[in-house]
Amino acid sequence: MKRRNYLGALLALPVANLGTAKSKKVVLSVVLFNYLDRPIFDVFVDGKMGFGSDAFPATGGGIVTGVAFELGPKKVSWRLDGPAGTRRNGETVFNKNPLRLDAVVPKARYLGVHIYPDDTVELITSVSLPDKTKRGIAMVEQTNSHRG
Repeated sequence: MKRRNYLGALLALPVANLGTAKSKKVVLSVVLFNYLDRPIFDVFVDGKMGFGSDAFPATGGGIVTGVAFELGPKKVSWRLDGPAGTRRNGETVFNKNPLRLDAVVPKARYLGVHIYPDDTVELITSVSLPDKTKRGIAMVEQTNSHRG
């Protein structure tokens, strides 16, 4: 009888652990890309980091190393900066698009956080230092062409 109870307990262990799956984490160095025509500060991804960036094209130069992220949905926020009197200075903005960090390239070391003028964000992982995106550069060029 004791043998059956012991064997039954062993067989039940894997089933009991199914409900306690651990969340997956990744540790990356973060590079921020700001495609706005103004500086931004207090940039957070799920409440982590808190750094800023100059306006485009002076962006993508700073790195925050060793940031641990859980895979899954993400929330990015930033505060608008600029010369005194600039509309919306100090306003906190959140990503308007649904955002997830799930697809991490093999051996990824970097996370590019790309903030666009339409308040959308892209999170792009890479093995080497990330660069500006074609989308971001096109958005800046379009904005500049409308200003005349």
